[in-house]
Amino acid sequence: MVRAVALAALATLAACGPRTAAGRAEAGPQFWRPSVTKESWLIGGYMDTRRVPAGLTTQPQHEVFITVNGRVAMQGGMPREHAVELSGAAEGSRLSALCTPRMVARATLQVNCLVLVGNERAATLTFTAGPAQPG
Repeated sequence: MVRAVALAALATLAACGPRTAAGRAEAGPQFWRPSVTKESWLIGGYMDTRRVPAGLTTQPQHEVFITVNGRVAMQGGMPREHAVELSGAAEGSRLSALCTPRMVARATLQVNCLVLVGNERAATLTFTAGPAQPG
C-alpha cells in the first residue's frame, strides 16, 4: 500500500515538472544576397509547438517553417531525437535545410537549421521552445 502511494506521488510530481509550452518560437531573420541578383532575401522562420494527447498526459509536437521574404518556403515536422532535411523553392531557386535538434534542458528544445540556396549556405536559423515563462 505504501509503495502504491509513493508511486502515485512520484507520477504526480513527474507530471507537474517542467513541460515544453505550446506556442511559436521565431528565429531572428537574416539577409542573404544571391549571386545572380542585386536584391537581398530575408530568410527567417518559426517553430510551432503544440501539446498532443499521450496516454494520461500530453507531449510536445514541433513543426518548423522557413520563410523567404515573408512567405513559407519549407516546412516539416521536427522530432526531438534526430535531424531532418527539408526542401522547397523560393524566388525561382531550389532551397534545402538541415535542421538539428538539441535538448538544452529537460523541457527546452533548441533547433538549428542550416539553410542552403542551391548549394550555397544562405543562413543559420535557431529556434528555442521551452517551458512557459511566468507572466
